[in-house]
Amino acid sequence: MKSNYSLMAKIYDPIFHLPLKPIRIAVMNELLKYKEKKILDLCCGTGNQFKLLSKHGFKNLYCLDISGSMLEIAKRSDFSIKIYNEDATKTSFEDALFDVVIISFAIHEKDRNTQKALINEAYRIIKKDGLMLVVDYVFDNKTTKLGRIAVNIIEGIAGGEHYINFKNYIQNKGLLSLIKKDKFKLMKCNRTSFGAVTISIYHKILLF
Repeated sequence: MKSNYSLMAKIYDPIFHLPLKPIRIAVMNELLKYKEKKILDLCCGTGNQFKLLSKHGFKNLYCLDISGSMLEIAKRSDFSIKIYNEDATKTSFEDALFDVVIISFAIHEKDRNTQKALINEAYRIIKKDGLMLVVDYVFDNKTTKLGRIAVNIIEGIAGGEHYINFKNYIQNKGLLSLIKKDKFKLMKCNRTSFGAVTISIYHKILLF
């Protein structure tokens, strides 16, 4: 998939910036009381979520992505955000460093092993009283037909391995089968995009 990121970086913002804007605003509203906290966007893409947060007074923002092409775009307009070109499943960050880790539309596109490794890494680098905020797809009895059709079209355009991983993610019931209850407790879950997208906030649970 890494080889596809160069092309995706060129078309991502022109295609998705406006449709994703309401979701990014919703994420920001969930995090307003964390403006002074240390926040990481894991798999940040072109960095638009954090550009929005920075514009509204958030500090201590960190972006990480494996795609250099995506990060070149992320670097263009806001130099206050700390940017890292690394693998999100094995970052160089020390344990329990961040108050909040965001994973937005990054889990569904990966294979099962990578999904688990990504969530495990998020757990490692979140502080003992910290949060993980996940934005991703869900198909269940609350998802409208229009929502299912729209998401399938978007993911079908991505095609290839990305689409296969998405289909498997949905078949495996998405986050329900990935987030372990002994590691994270679901605090809040909001729906958007005709019920096809969830903004889920999890509290880290310490293992003893």
